[in-house]
Amino acid sequence: MVWLFQSTRFKRERASAAMADTAPSPPADSQPSTSSRTTPREHAAKAFAPEDVPVPPVTLRGPLIPTTATLDPVPPRLSPEPSSPPQPPTGPPATDELPAPSPPPETVQPQGEIAAAGVEIVLGEDEQKDAAAWQRERIERKLRGEYERAGRHLAEITLRSLLHATRDLTATLEKFDIYRGIEASLERSDSVLSEKEDVDIVLRVREAPKYFLRTSTDVGDGEGNASATAKIRNAFGGAETIEGNVSFGTRTKSAFQVKLNTPVNSSTTTHADLSIFSAQRDLNFYASCHEATKGAMARLRTLSPLGYHEFAYEAVLRQIGDLAPTASMSMRNAAGPTVKSSISHTFTRDTRDDPFVATRGHYLRLRQEFAGLGGDAQFVKAEQEGSISRSLGGGYSASLSARSGLLLPLSRSGTSFFPDRYHLGGPSSVRHFRLNTMGPKDLGDYLGGDAFYAIGASLLTPFKVPTPWRKGEGEKWWSSENLKGHFWVNGGKLVGTGQPYSSLLNTPPSLTCGVGLMYRHSLVRIEANVGVPLVQTQGEGGVKGFQFGLGLSFL
Repeated sequence: MVWLFQSTRFKRERASAAMADTAPSPPADSQPSTSSRTTPREHAAKAFAPEDVPVPPVTLRGPLIPTTATLDPVPPRLSPEPSSPPQPPTGPPATDELPAPSPPPETVQPQGEIAAAGVEIVLGEDEQKDAAAWQRERIERKLRGEYERAGRHLAEITLRSLLHATRDLTATLEKFDIYRGIEASLERSDSVLSEKEDVDIVLRVREAPKYFLRTSTDVGDGEGNASATAKIRNAFGGAETIEGNVSFGTRTKSAFQVKLNTPVNSSTTTHADLSIFSAQRDLNFYASCHEATKGAMARLRTLSPLGYHEFAYEAVLRQIGDLAPTASMSMRNAAGPTVKSSISHTFTRDTRDDPFVATRGHYLRLRQEFAGLGGDAQFVKAEQEGSISRSLGGGYSASLSARSGLLLPLSRSGTSFFPDRYHLGGPSSVRHFRLNTMGPKDLGDYLGGDAFYAIGASLLTPFKVPTPWRKGEGEKWWSSENLKGHFWVNGGKLVGTGQPYSSLLNTPPSLTCGVGLMYRHSLVRIEANVGVPLVQTQGEGGVKGFQFGLGLSFL
């Protein structure tokens, strides 16, 4: 931008020259001609005459900022001119009268903006791109209303919206599991900028105990164990949790795990954890061996609009040993250590109204695993599990569920290791089969397989008991929402390693059906069923009569 300024410069003669003009005249014989002398009036007019001094233009480079402000005039600079040789006096003769004072110069009022001689904006190519991007972003923000003050929405705030906001804040704090007894209240704002109608949402919290210890005993799937769990909450001040667990049981002889869990970027929906574990299991109830595992796992769990995602890396050493004297040759060949280094991804979507007794919604779980990042195990695995539930009215509900899995060995031998195979059968799998007793068998050992599928259909009914001891018009039937009648049909098929996958469809599946009672506990689902296998392959471990089941997920 270029602005031109003009300044007015005033010249003044030296005081001595002015006094010389007003001094008495010398004798006549030495006076010059009166026609060449200057009168005081002419001298004053010449001394106070304005003179225009041109000022070069000033170039200011930068953003264009228009202004209508009036600029102050540049003050004149007084600089005495060099003395010149005396000139012979000319003009009218000198007199003793002083000239009348000249009027002050007329002030010129500015009209509107100060006129600019020129405007110059110099921007490089990068600066032009940045300016264009800034302008586009500014327009987008303005369209989205980001330039609007939050105060314009105060008229839309109601007591209902405040209560919803309070509930959301409380739920967010509870998800971190570091606070207890969260109390919310609305109080008058104490800010100096607040108005009479302004209120503050005040949350009063009590920190949860930092240290936690719990012992428990569990019975389920034909196994009983005792465990102890220790936990340190908010270990490093960022809602981290350090948890240790140790357990001893009839089948899991000993198990140990230490896990560090932390939220990612203070998020309640994204967590990372690192764990180390060790376990000793007795597998003699379906295979004549013991299995020992030691390893570490790192996981990242996050929530997306579709469901939960889990990314994991696992490095584990498996040891098949302590073979029974009656162990088959297949189990003797499987004995020994193997190392698995794998990455996996698990997607879970659950819209059921109840994970144990669902009357509506669906459940989907997809898992993929790749092993071969070092170690002995090399394979690709894909597993699927899903269910759908519908209410039939009157306390009746129906559900349909299915599971499947495929293991593709990548080793040169084309065979999989025993710890990596699928096992099928049991109270929470295909009912009225003993645990893991479906599929290929060698002597008394069930070897597992590389592919399987299982399907199930169930009908839940209200369970009512007559109460003849009750008299009057009161309720004559006793019922409970947690106790239901249960009718079910299950089927499944497991293909051993080395067998063609087409045999899953070419051969009939094993089928069972039955009836029983189902009780919904706050932590687990408990079933007591009476059933019978309808179809089973020779050698599979079908069970007739009564079967008891306890678990989290049932077919």
